Amino acid sequence: MSTAGSLLDELRTQYEAARQSTHEHADVEGFQEFDARLRKAFRWLEKAITYLDGLKPAIEHRFDLGHGLVFDSPRFGRGSVGQHTRRIVGFPVLDEINIYYEIVAAKALTIEVAPGGVALADKVLDDAGLQYTSRRVEDAGGTVRKCLISVPPAIPANVLFRADYQTGLVTVTLVNVDRFDRVSLEFPSTSIDEPVLEDLVRLILGRDAAFLRRAPLAGIHARAAAKT
Repeated sequence: MSTAGSLLDELRTQYEAARQSTHEHADVEGFQEFDARLRKAFRWLEKAITYLDGLKPAIEHRFDLGHGLVFDSPRFGRGSVGQHTRRIVGFPVLDEINIYYEIVAAKALTIEVAPGGVALADKVLDDAGLQYTSRRVEDAGGTVRKCLISVPPAIPANVLFRADYQTGLVTVTLVNVDRFDRVSLEFPSTSIDEPVLEDLVRLILGRDAAFLRRAPLAGIHARAAAKT
């Protein structure tokens, strides 16, 4: 009887765990619906970026490197949209959408740095993903007095949608979109619709920040689940 009781307890535990798992993922779309939603989003974004690429509208964000170094009059430059697919039970599904674009400023930046500050300046520029060239200025005796760093008027930016078909979440990572920074948000797949995409374009152009309020930072769901 003890063996039967132990087996029954084991089955009950598995049953309750299965019910809990089903409840937790009840709102997760099937992979075909999820895929169809992402493909629709891709087509919408492809058209939007094509229009922005042609219009080259002003971007109403402030791209500030600190110490008074600000890119003047940023505009949308060239952009493109790509995708990546994988297979689930033999079916190809979209698991990434990538938006790459360039923000073009009115003029290049010239930075004058003391010899001791070159490493820090390089780190700031590298962290922002910026291209730059540097030139050392020496006095008559050959001692380096300063370094002149030239930064072209181009800021690389990108938006990455990464789908998790198991959890039903889409992680959206923004790089240099509204400032020199990287931030990731987690959306349920069911929320990736046209209004969300419209808010993303408004954020890119600096007209509204509603997109940033539509979802929590990536990892919040996982940390909350770990505490329960």
